[in-house]
Amino acid sequence: MKNYRVISHLFLLLLFFLTACSSQNSEQKSADTESSSEYEIANLDSSNVNDDQLAKTSKENRGSDVTKNAEDDRMVIYNASLSLQVKNYHQVEATIQSKATELGGYVVESSIYDSGTEYINGTIIVKIPQSHFQSYIMEVEKHSIKVKEKSVTGNDVTEEFVDLESRLKAKEAVEKRLLTLMDQADKTEDLLKISNDLATVQEEKEQIFGRMNYLQNNVDYSTVTIQLEEELVKVDAIKDKESLNTWQKAKSQFVSTINGMISFLSGVAVFVIGLSPIIIPIVIVIVLWIIYRKKRKPQE
Repeated sequence: MKNYRVISHLFLLLLFFLTACSSQNSEQKSADTESSSEYEIANLDSSNVNDDQLAKTSKENRGSDVTKNAEDDRMVIYNASLSLQVKNYHQVEATIQSKATELGGYVVESSIYDSGTEYINGTIIVKIPQSHFQSYIMEVEKHSIKVKEKSVTGNDVTEEFVDLESRLKAKEAVEKRLLTLMDQADKTEDLLKISNDLATVQEEKEQIFGRMNYLQNNVDYSTVTIQLEEELVKVDAIKDKESLNTWQKAKSQFVSTINGMISFLSGVAVFVIGLSPIIIPIVIVIVLWIIYRKKRKPQE
């Protein structure tokens, strides 16, 4: 009889314990369901997704991307600037452009200024595959008389590119979540909010993707800016036969001298004749005075 009572008490205690556990699990499930609903509502009410939320979402992806890129080569954008003095501007310009095309590059910009008499200068900007960057610079220098200025710079964009990749993956995850919510939404108001958020995320994705393409292109193709200058040498032209005809020059000079003398004498004659009413009486007076002086000398 005592054993029966002990068993009954144990059975009641076990039943009470099971009932309590069941109640606790039900409350936990209810809390989880409520939390999930609140999370979805919060997503519907948000107007956009900020960078802090994206950073949390992509934390694991960022770590794996950094590890991957650490194993790969660094992403460096190279730029070179050259100022060269050349012997023949047009010939060197053509060589620079053809060499760039031969190596798989292309000309971005070309300008020239020709003074006509003193100098010719201009600028050429080319894009060269990074693998041929150094060899192309050396090739260009070979065609110059003098390298006046030279600079080469590099910009490491590895971290920026990895960050952009992580942000892009985070945006894609948010985009996928918004598409799922759009399929589940029933209310027009919720659909409008999700649609606006989706448009914002997709626009940000395009901006990130554009920046990644820009960086990748500049890493793959280095920029080389080349300034060319040619100083023109002044050379007098050889004179023709007419300008070298000595007899003609002497004859012309003789005629010019005779004409000058005739002009001078003509001017004197005009001067004398014009002043003859004054000059003649003066001359007569002078002559008479001289004669008078000569006659008086014997008497004295």
